[in-house]
Amino acid sequence: MKIHLEILGLPDLAKILGRRTEILFSGGAVGDLIEFLIKGYGPQVGGLILDGNGHLDTTIQIILNDHFLPRDDISRQKLKDGDCLKFMLLVGGG
Repeated sequence: MKIHLEILGLPDLAKILGRRTEILFSGGAVGDLIEFLIKGYGPQVGGLILDGNGHLDTTIQIILNDHFLPRDDISRQKLKDGDCLKFMLLVGGG
């Protein structure tokens, strides 16, 4: 299956994966895709998006087909051919 991947506000990750790219992925959940990216592009990818416990870093939000994924759903949210997945740096301030 083909997944459209977009990286927003994470320049080091975009340098490795490309800001916009298509990934050929055998299938599974978002968590499986993250593992696939780490295995395929190297442990640097994991260091950029995962915390020290192997969970998605709290400064990163994942958006699937323009819908924010709740953190509890990320590892088990199934992907399908043509899905658009965005990794976005959360920005705060006031």
